[in-house]
Amino acid sequence: MNAPQTSTAVILDWLAAIGAASALELAAVAQLSRRAVLAHLHALERAGLISSVKLLRGEPALHALTRRGLRAAGRPELDPVAISASSFGHCLAVARVAAALRARGESVGGERELRAFERIERRPLASAAVGQGRDGGTAWHRPDLVCWRARGPLAIEVELTVKAPERLRTIVRGWARSRLVEGVVYYASASAVRALTAAVRIESAHEAVAVVALERAGELPERFDPAAAPACRSTSSIPSAA
Repeated sequence: MNAPQTSTAVILDWLAAIGAASALELAAVAQLSRRAVLAHLHALERAGLISSVKLLRGEPALHALTRRGLRAAGRPELDPVAISASSFGHCLAVARVAAALRARGESVGGERELRAFERIERRPLASAAVGQGRDGGTAWHRPDLVCWRARGPLAIEVELTVKAPERLRTIVRGWARSRLVEGVVYYASASAVRALTAAVRIESAHEAVAVVALERAGELPERFDPAAAPACRSTSSIPSAA
C-alpha cells in the first residue's frame, strides 16, 4: 500500500499537473487551512521550488513550479509555466475550474501536461484535429484541462473572451468529430457563452460539446456526469509520464 502523500507533495503534484493555482485552490486540494497552505508556499518559494505572481488588482497571487520545483515533483519532462499580464486571468480561471472538478472526484490534468503525454506517446490523446499545420501534417488543438477517465478522457475548455467566429467554429467542429474524447465541456463567460452556443448550433455539435456558465464551474451536464450513471462510474486512466 502506498503511503499517504505529504501536504507539500500534494501541492507539488497539483501545480505540476495543472500549471498554476492560487492559495485558495491549493488549500482545498491539500485539505489545509489558508494559513497552513501559505506557510507551505512561503517555504517552497524560499527553497526555489515555486514562483509567485500577482498581476490583477483584487485577485490572489498565482503560484507555479520553477524548473527545480518540477524536478522535485518528479516531472522533469514538463516546462515551467510563464504567466504574463495577458494570461493571468485565464490561468486563474483554469485553476478554479480544475479545483472544482477535482472536488467532484475527477482526475484532472492541464494542457501542458497533455502536451508532454502526447510527446511521449507520439500520438494525440485528448486533442481535436483543426486542419492542416504548416508542415503539412494535422494541426491539433489541445484543451485547457483533461478529466482522465477509463472510458475515455473528457476535454475541458475555459473560455473568457470571444474568439473569431470562424476560428471558434473550427475548434467546435474538431471536437464534434473527435474520437479521442468522450466529449468536451466549455466553462465560459457570459459573452463567450453566446458565441459558443451559436457555434455549437451551426456545427450541430450538441451531442459532443456542452456549454456551461463559468460561475457554475465544476458542474457537468448529465451525459458527461459519472454520478448520473452509477453503472458507468469510471476510475482514472492517466497516461504514464515515465
